[in-house]
Amino acid sequence: MRLLGREDLKALLDSVEDISVSIYLPTLRTGDVAQGGIRLKNLLREAEEKLLVRGLRQPEAARLLERAWTLVDDTLFWHHQGDGLAVFLSGKTFTYYRLPYHPEETVVVADRFHLSPLLPLFAADGIFYVLALSQNKVGLVQCSRDGAREVTPDALPASMADILQNRDFSRNLQVHSGPTQGAGGKGSAMYHGHGEGKDGEKDVIVRFLREVDHGLQETLKGDDAPLVLAGVGSLRALFREVNTYAHLLDDGVDGNPDTFSPAELQSRAWPFVEAHFARGRETAIARFGEGSARGLTTGRLEDVLLAAHDGRIAVLFVALGAHVWGQFSAQERNVEIHGDYEPGDADLADTAVERALLTGAAVHVVPPADVPGGGQVAALLRF
Repeated sequence: MRLLGREDLKALLDSVEDISVSIYLPTLRTGDVAQGGIRLKNLLREAEEKLLVRGLRQPEAARLLERAWTLVDDTLFWHHQGDGLAVFLSGKTFTYYRLPYHPEETVVVADRFHLSPLLPLFAADGIFYVLALSQNKVGLVQCSRDGAREVTPDALPASMADILQNRDFSRNLQVHSGPTQGAGGKGSAMYHGHGEGKDGEKDVIVRFLREVDHGLQETLKGDDAPLVLAGVGSLRALFREVNTYAHLLDDGVDGNPDTFSPAELQSRAWPFVEAHFARGRETAIARFGEGSARGLTTGRLEDVLLAAHDGRIAVLFVALGAHVWGQFSAQERNVEIHGDYEPGDADLADTAVERALLTGAAVHVVPPADVPGGGQVAALLRF
């Protein structure tokens, strides 16, 4: 399964058509998964009503939504869900993404896709991953503070047996920790098995782990979310020696991950990730203070929007739940802020976040009291 990345976000953000439909709904990974189909059916009916209000005739509205209707009764589709689903439809676009958290049921019909419910995937303290590594299975779990879903990227080998091509050898191979320090991690590992020399065994196991690393890079390309490694200590130690993903945390989940559910992996990894996120926020606040002394900060939304469009934002703080209605014209470099929603308005706080994310800014969604300066947004500028 392909994960939603910044390139996908940019494509959705840049898609401007006369009519774009965005649908968000919570889903179930287990239990009465058919509820997802019922919810989507109801939301598609709501979307059709909104399309009719915008002036479409009923056959035109039905034609725009028909691709999403095919999902409603797709039993297999609803048995492979995360905690939420985002669906996007327009004259040129039909795509959907599974989410590792529960979004509110939402239907938006506008000339742009409604993307703010996706922003937790890209915030600096939003999403993290757990790589579950054992001889029998390689798994990747996408997690948020409150949820988790296992993803199955094609780029990752399914198991060590796929690479070893000899299941007997795989079962007989024993791995235990050694005392030496590796270039990429804490400690090394030693290998002993039956029917192979030690050097040959290590070559095979290293080839397997390099394939995992390569697949991970393909899957998380362009991502900067933290990664927690789950597995027995010796295998984690060796993977650190071959790892090239820059955001692998030092701490890992010990034990055989085959016995843990995605939710258990998330809960075991969360203390390490929470501490990592907290350090990141503290660093960002310190950087903001230093930038303020040099005149490189702003809390004025108009300035934040223009700086975000120009790629000048290094760090952006946004108040949790902030909504500012208005219109932003990048070409005319004009910002209009309205007290209440008016037809054609966008949520300018979300627009600032989206533009900042696409230019590599670190975004922190924090309680309103934690935004520097006490406003709804605050930005540290690169220049």
